[in-house]
Amino acid sequence: MDITLRDIRKTFGHTDVLRGINLTFRSGTVTVLLGPSGSGKTTLLNIVAGLVPATGGHVLFGGQDVTALPVEARHIGYVFQSHALFPHLTAAGNVEFPLRVRGVGRGERRQRARDALAIVEMAHLAERDVSTLSGGQRQRVAIARALVANPDVLLLDEPLSALDPQLRDRIREELRALLEPLPVPVVLVTHDQHDAFVLADQVVLLHGGEVAQLGTPQDLYLRPANETVARFLGIASYLADDEGNRRLVRPEDLELAADDGPCDVVLRIERVQFLGDRQRVTGSTPDGDAPIIVDVSKAARVAAGELARFRIRRNGRTMPVAAQASHLVGPGY
Repeated sequence: MDITLRDIRKTFGHTDVLRGINLTFRSGTVTVLLGPSGSGKTTLLNIVAGLVPATGGHVLFGGQDVTALPVEARHIGYVFQSHALFPHLTAAGNVEFPLRVRGVGRGERRQRARDALAIVEMAHLAERDVSTLSGGQRQRVAIARALVANPDVLLLDEPLSALDPQLRDRIREELRALLEPLPVPVVLVTHDQHDAFVLADQVVLLHGGEVAQLGTPQDLYLRPANETVARFLGIASYLADDEGNRRLVRPEDLELAADDGPCDVVLRIERVQFLGDRQRVTGSTPDGDAPIIVDVSKAARVAAGELARFRIRRNGRTMPVAAQASHLVGPGY
């Protein structure tokens, strides 16, 4: 069952939070709503859930208009940012809870809870109190609880935000493995680009209540629709050419040129940062425009104040702009 949003609008007071959102969340696909604070991503998720009413537009579940239906009538699974588990219950008790509210018999709800815990590989800890579980294990219990009633859509609000960085990296991979085989639409909110890149089949980047770009993680990173998208998804520098275009370059797109070989651009190095596995160089073109940021090998010999010659590894996206001078040099430099 696909979820369709048609011209969704939301206003709080005199502020337009969402401005005519049109999207489709397809079955078996993980869609990540990505954006900065205030972009409208959580509001949009809660409109799909029925927790927040839309000011205008329609929400359709499999072609059925559910815009006016409350959350309890929408048949959704929702994983809250805090997980919202009951600390006095076991893992199985937490997963059973939605079925108990629906009046499902004890035997059936126990079996369905164990089946849901098995999906997230937590059946062996079914009788453990959730207060004794790790952060990653509690997250799995929360997902099992959201899945136990066979929802039409699974919604997750910042599911990794409460985890420390090292645990987050590991759980991110595990979460992707859990979500990938699910037959329902999965919609996940995050402000973290790394979460989006690992978890998403489809990324919706929201900015100012509008869809700035929709596509695969590769599309958004390598072919951003505009400068706002490019800068939100990582360090973005621009090199101007003689034709008045700007070429997007990421830190990994430039490499030091051989002393006797051709180069595409010369930078005066302003700062060098050692990052462990690499060095990050900040430099400027002879015209002194916006800084260019480049990642080079940790063994490279670079120092502030020097001139360095670079090659462009791949062709970046060109964006027309008014440019008076060329920052790209010919191969004979």
